[in-house]
Amino acid sequence: MGVFKLKKGYDIPLQGSAERRLEKAPKTTAVAVQPIDFRSLRPGMKIEAGDTVSRGSILFVDKQKPEILFRSPAAGTVREVVRGERRVIQRIIIDVVGDSAEKFESYTADQVNNFSASQAKEILLNSGLWPTIRQRPFSKIADFDALPKAIFISAVDSAPLQAESDMLLDGQDKQFQLGIQLLSKLTEGKIHLSVSTKTKAFFANIKGVELHEFSGPHPAGNVGVQIHHIDRIQAGEKVWYVSPRHVSQIGSFLTGGEYPSSKTYALTGSELEKGYYVKGREGALVSDLANMAFNNTTQRVISGNVLTGVKSAAQGFVGFYDDMITVVPELEGRRFFGWLRLGLNANSFWPMFLSKFTPKKKLAPTTDMNGEERAFVSTGEYEKVVPMDVLPVHLCKAILVEDIELMEQLGIYEVAAEDLALCSYICPSKIEFGDIIQKGIETMEKEG
Repeated sequence: MGVFKLKKGYDIPLQGSAERRLEKAPKTTAVAVQPIDFRSLRPGMKIEAGDTVSRGSILFVDKQKPEILFRSPAAGTVREVVRGERRVIQRIIIDVVGDSAEKFESYTADQVNNFSASQAKEILLNSGLWPTIRQRPFSKIADFDALPKAIFISAVDSAPLQAESDMLLDGQDKQFQLGIQLLSKLTEGKIHLSVSTKTKAFFANIKGVELHEFSGPHPAGNVGVQIHHIDRIQAGEKVWYVSPRHVSQIGSFLTGGEYPSSKTYALTGSELEKGYYVKGREGALVSDLANMAFNNTTQRVISGNVLTGVKSAAQGFVGFYDDMITVVPELEGRRFFGWLRLGLNANSFWPMFLSKFTPKKKLAPTTDMNGEERAFVSTGEYEKVVPMDVLPVHLCKAILVEDIELMEQLGIYEVAAEDLALCSYICPSKIEFGDIIQKGIETMEKEG
């Protein structure tokens, strides 16, 4: 086992972590599959509004690679195909009725052991679970024609209020093991499973993986950071990565012969009286999961965590790759002379507020940015929150001037927006590093 103790990073002290108790969602009225959750996807629709679907019915395919299928997480009626600017399909909303399901072949562990790589790929593509596998560089759905040098799974929970992996799996260790067996057919390299002191006991007996223990502040749990420290991506190489929950989902499909849409979420944030875990549907309507009334004026609902999540609403839907919902106070107007506050209950990476002297105190900050975007100030502090051999400011400047060669030299293939999210959080100039990194990734894809 490799042991990595990272020192660079920052843990934001937030209120509202989820208690280790699991409840069942009070109701399931609607779900959605959102093509906008998948980078570079051009959906080719197979259904339209008014159609009746079963759990596991094909909703759309990837136009560029029609072998990649996207299946329905619930049975019911297609309420609406929501389109945005230029008629880009944003989500397919399904009103849940019953639980009829498409039937697939089921497999035993011995059968899975005898699969070839092509058989494993065919099963994953047909199941609709291929999108659970993503690749670096570019953080998009894995290219099934490629051969990754390794597969990475991160069970290190370091993001703010992050859900704990063992709670998300809900005791599905046998399904997780079977998922590992299938994934092992997809690479000639290793499957790297990263754990923390909290999660290593749950994964200690998993076979077919190389275990690594990571500790330290966020972003120690980011798979990009782990790839950087375990097996760095070199020019021309690809690695794939999967979340622990999706590994378990693959195993559930193999044993059950049905599209597995049951999913555990963490409900977190200071606006909840107490955070907890809830079992619901994949792509669930937010208001279906929490037994409470939301106020979109005074509360911000986020699908994901506060650093990398997407703003949603009570009538919004949870993203495909998100395992948590975070509810924080929404800023109501501007505060008069807010910059003169003592800041007893305001967090800052910089020694700007008195709260800096109580670093362990959990806080409930609002969505206030405490300023707006302004001229960039190079402070030399960004490297303190990025535990990688990457120079965030230099890389972003290379992206902005579209210097392809310099971007490659500075590590554009190794990073994703989430890896530099803390740079945005601590930036006194309010620069969105994640947006710049995303632009760089898109530039590199375009250049081939």
